[in-house]
Amino acid sequence: TVLSNDVEPASPEIAATLDLPEGAEVIRIVRLRFALEQPIAKLVNVLPGTIPGLTTVALERYGLYQLLRAAGVHLHTATQTIGARRASAEEARALGEGKGAALLTMQRLTYDDHGRPVELGNHVYAATRYSFELNLLTG
Repeated sequence: TVLSNDVEPASPEIAATLDLPEGAEVIRIVRLRFALEQPIAKLVNVLPGTIPGLTTVALERYGLYQLLRAAGVHLHTATQTIGARRASAEEARALGEGKGAALLTMQRLTYDDHGRPVELGNHVYAATRYSFELNLLTG
């Protein structure tokens, strides 16, 4: 479910992270993900405002990365940090948890094949209904 999909000026922090001029247009997408009819994740993604096709209707139908590829963005690498913290009152309401409930967190910065940052993701997950599984290459 897409809660919001807005174009706004980049804050100094977002501009620096996405390598954009301060105040450049960015798209802020807020989505709520469900499993078994229960909310499990609140996803906030910020992208440069120059990427076409990221409409609410399209996001309800297709995945964000599918839409990015369709717009000609060639995703290449990402840096992702996983953590945990307590839910704010707003996050707890959105995820059907109690205030202060444990959340899993994930922050991701995704780059295209030219090394440009194209997506900043800040996601929170209900720890009672979600876990991360990672496959690591060794050797």
